[in-house]
Amino acid sequence: MISARYLVIGGVVAALAGTVIANQPASARTASCRTSGLHVALGRGEGAAGHYYVPIVFTNSGSGACALGGHPGVSYVAGPDRHQVGDAAVREPGVAPRLTLAPGQSAMAWVDQVDVDVYDPASCAPRPVYGLRVYPPGNTESAIVAEPGARACAKHMPGQRPLAVRAVQER
Repeated sequence: MISARYLVIGGVVAALAGTVIANQPASARTASCRTSGLHVALGRGEGAAGHYYVPIVFTNSGSGACALGGHPGVSYVAGPDRHQVGDAAVREPGVAPRLTLAPGQSAMAWVDQVDVDVYDPASCAPRPVYGLRVYPPGNTESAIVAEPGARACAKHMPGQRPLAVRAVQER
């Protein structure tokens, strides 16, 4: 949260009313969002031509503002031990802004999941999965998010991208 009454722009003082709150570029002083201070969930997805696009929603559940920016780590998981199935998501190129999230505010990262039925079953080895393991950007602690009905390719497929993720963006 940033509060100000006056802003100096090129030697001119401008009065500001109220408080400006995120989603805006994070200052270097804003602490990074930690997995323990985020609620991670899947938003409403949409399908198109053999792809299913679903947003991973990161909501600040802490008591203070935090900064989030970059690509999350994403992979499919299965079984009671939540082991990884297939390759981790490829990171889509693009702008990766660092956003400030006030308590209760959210940001999202789109995930592109290719329908496993478009691949040769012998090359893909489709498997049902529990959901996704998500590492919020800059974190080594993950969150597990259920995704009922999801399936993944268990085999590595050179030159294919069955799972891809974009950088975090404003919601």
